[in-house]
Amino acid sequence: MNEARPPDVSVRVLITAEATRLEFTAARRGVAPVHATLVGSDALLRVREELDRGLARLKDEIGGFGVEDQDLDRVFQSLHGLGRTLLFILFGGQQTVLKDLQAFWNQALPHGMNPELPPPLIECVGVRDGFLPLEFLPLFRMFPGPPVETVDDFTRACRTLVGFSCVVRRAMLPAPVNGRLGLHTEPQGRVPARFLYYENLKGAVEELAWFADAGAYIDIEGPYPDGAASAPALAEQIFDPRLLLDRTRRELPDQLQHFACHCYTRSDDALAAEIELSGAGHHFRTTLGALGADLVALGASQDLRTFDLPLVMMNACGSGRMRAVGAPSFPYLFLMNGNRGFIGTETEIPDDIAAAFSKALYERFLIRRIPLGRALLESRLHLLHTLRNPLGLTYAAYADPGLHVRPTPEERPHVPAPADP
Repeated sequence: MNEARPPDVSVRVLITAEATRLEFTAARRGVAPVHATLVGSDALLRVREELDRGLARLKDEIGGFGVEDQDLDRVFQSLHGLGRTLLFILFGGQQTVLKDLQAFWNQALPHGMNPELPPPLIECVGVRDGFLPLEFLPLFRMFPGPPVETVDDFTRACRTLVGFSCVVRRAMLPAPVNGRLGLHTEPQGRVPARFLYYENLKGAVEELAWFADAGAYIDIEGPYPDGAASAPALAEQIFDPRLLLDRTRRELPDQLQHFACHCYTRSDDALAAEIELSGAGHHFRTTLGALGADLVALGASQDLRTFDLPLVMMNACGSGRMRAVGAPSFPYLFLMNGNRGFIGTETEIPDDIAAAFSKALYERFLIRRIPLGRALLESRLHLLHTLRNPLGLTYAAYADPGLHVRPTPEERPHVPAPADP
């Protein structure tokens, strides 16, 4: 658990003045790499624009919390169709490239869709403007297959998409990989965490209640804003996660910072993306540019940080606020700040689904102490099977999938059972 696992497949996004290329390489012996040139210099931008439109259509198709049996095939066809459209934008009618890519994927990961085996690990590397929505691509099977009639059919069919079969490790250049793979606990065994929210969101209230109920496992600071005029500003809490709302400091810094709030990416300017928080009569809205400027000022005026910074999860809730085109702006800010990782959605999702997903994730990651990558995949599949809802696919993780709360069950020393008297 102390070293990053090598990926089964690596995907590199290479952008030059002449073209944008994707390179697929496999760890499995005998599998030849695939190199593909995208159609047009703006293919990745057009892909993200179509992803945004497609996710909006998908949310309209679902219409509520879960999907009824009679609608399973229609929802799957919409989801798989979105993935095929993304492939068409990327590669156009280059049938040889598409055939080679599908053959590569199945040769590199011959058991990739088998739920009885450990999931494959995929590494996807690119710059912020080179984001590839890999999780949505039906690389195992580009033809949608037979009609979906049951929940088991639905789950099985969705495994043709990368994000429902594989653990994806994202790396955003030039942001470095920060921190160690173990999150620490207090002497009582609880994980220090911070909760920041928009209090009028029903899902945010549900998430806060879940954290309160999990007090035996999580030492929660917040919610913020809490109404206190003396509370530290948002940038201060991000810069120094030891800082409590009463301005004292705890010895062990936050290991997790959870945002349940509104996010806005209407502008094409990454620095104009916004975070909106609200609580106890206090309302706060800032751009990423302003937040970044505050972090720079804090870094220049305070001592060098000698501790690992927390994992950040940003649950963007609401409607019509966050576009997929600007979503990478948020992980970029936190990764460049030095945070250990970032989890966030490609677009805003209904806050009841956001709450359901985060509770599923934290149950596995913080309480059962399953490593982050597998916990994220299991949470997607949990929503897929129990609610027949595929929106867990919108969560992307920019963190090492081996990140875990120490000790995991595997790290605990084995204690022999007492002998029979």
